[in-house]
Amino acid sequence: MDISQLRETVVELLTAPPNLIGSYVLPTGQSIPAVYVVGQKSVPAEWKVEGLEVTMRQYPEVLPRAGVGIANVLQQWEIVLMQYNPDGKQIAQAMDRMTRRFPDASFRYLPGDDVAYERCRIIIPDREMRRLIR
Repeated sequence: MDISQLRETVVELLTAPPNLIGSYVLPTGQSIPAVYVVGQKSVPAEWKVEGLEVTMRQYPEVLPRAGVGIANVLQQWEIVLMQYNPDGKQIAQAMDRMTRRFPDASFRYLPGDDVAYERCRIIIPDREMRRLIR
């Protein structure tokens, strides 16, 4: 799996009726879906977030384990769901959908309080076998 496949899968999953993904309101007033791939830069500070935001790392964490003639490579993709509406229920529904689509993923839920928004960190394993010698 690569980042474009992961992004496409997550967006398709979370926009199925009812759409759970919130929106970014740009400084121009334009509204776009609140899905962002974090690479060298994070979500621009001037973008206002409404509803549920979905961010994912551009590259997976790679955890190789050597075998005889092969490398068993575990890649882990990180997705963070952040609920910006205090009364929103989208994060619970999104976690349920993600659990059903990625049953081997690990979830770390952090409830909201007066300091931070409600959020969930999801680690999705992506195992593949690679030959050591070509």
